[in-house]
Amino acid sequence: MEIQAFVPYLSITNAKDAVAFYSRVFGVEPVLLLNMPDGRVMHCEFQIGKARFFVSEELPEHGGTPSPATLKATTVAIHLYVDDCDAMVAQMKDGGAVVLMAPEDMFWGERFARVTDPFGHEWGIATRLRDMTQEEIQAEAAKLFEDMAE
Repeated sequence: MEIQAFVPYLSITNAKDAVAFYSRVFGVEPVLLLNMPDGRVMHCEFQIGKARFFVSEELPEHGGTPSPATLKATTVAIHLYVDDCDAMVAQMKDGGAVVLMAPEDMFWGERFARVTDPFGHEWGIATRLRDMTQEEIQAEAAKLFEDMAE
């Protein structure tokens, strides 16, 4: 069996606002938006380049997945690669996201930051600075851990 795609599906309280937020910060409109008769988002699909993600209201009455707002936590972080980490973090912050970790150059060869969107989903935002081998990354990690121990 060949896996053809891995698509995050975000369960959200007030998904209508989330659709507006993601449209604004990512600069794309949904490729598909289905609403329930009461106006809540039943299913929404975003396509950004080759990447896709889905959004819906949590819909507990239909067996939907609880949202981070309901759980008061999230169990996954979405790792997003962009060509300008700093600009994407600023754009998300301007849209209402909370910056958990400001952009920094990391030992594994990426500029990386963490934000939580207004709906409780955590995003890792990254720009690749240089390609590194597994051995190079492990050596840099060992150096970091040594420095932390001192």
